[in-house]
Amino acid sequence: MSGLEVSVHREKDRSVLRVAGELDFSNINQLQQEIERQDTKIVEIDCSALQFMDSSGAGLLLSIARVLNLQNRILEITHIPEHIYHDLDIIGVFRVLESFKASRPTGGN
Repeated sequence: MSGLEVSVHREKDRSVLRVAGELDFSNINQLQQEIERQDTKIVEIDCSALQFMDSSGAGLLLSIARVLNLQNRILEITHIPEHIYHDLDIIGVFRVLESFKASRPTGGN
């Protein structure tokens, strides 16, 4: 498989975007536009069918996490294949996401 496929499933206040294929510079706008269409409190990116992500994909996730955090919304990245998880961990993506999580007010929404 080459390219990127994105399917969306909505549940109450959560949008689950299942990404499949390859996330790279050539198609990050596709995922960004789909994320921007979501108006739910939580946006989950399910990476279980993702085969490859380059640095532009990681940059997109960080950028979107920042924007959602400013909107008091949450980005969750789930089911990350081990080889992609390793790269995201080295880049520091999870430390940034944790800092956003720690900065959220507790209680309420």
